[in-house]
Amino acid sequence: MSVPAAVVLLAVLVLLGLAVDGVRAAQVIATADAIAGEAARAGGQAVDVAALARGATAVDPTAAAAAARGYLKSAGVTGTVDLDGADTIRVEVTVTRPTVLLGLAGRPTITGHGSASARLVPVDPGGAP
Repeated sequence: MSVPAAVVLLAVLVLLGLAVDGVRAAQVIATADAIAGEAARAGGQAVDVAALARGATAVDPTAAAAAARGYLKSAGVTGTVDLDGADTIRVEVTVTRPTVLLGLAGRPTITGHGSASARLVPVDPGGAP
């Protein structure tokens, strides 16, 4: 194998490795957003029944936070769960994945952050869908 061919082969391998790590970085961000969204939805299912009986929409703060944290735990990620008012739950997560080539340059992991909110919206049961 000639020296120029070896250099070109090495350059191609480096570019492929960087491309793979770039795609993995985008996937980590998408995964973080998706997990945050699902955790927020899980928390949003915890409706305060007493408030609902009074005609108001509100989440049960304790149950909502527990449901969202439970989802984060089952997904194997770390994150925070906050209640914004009586009807909105906000989740922020951090996802970390190993790199393929960037580890050789001292960056062994890729970290992505995602966030999502779920808000209860009152619906008139007799209204149009």
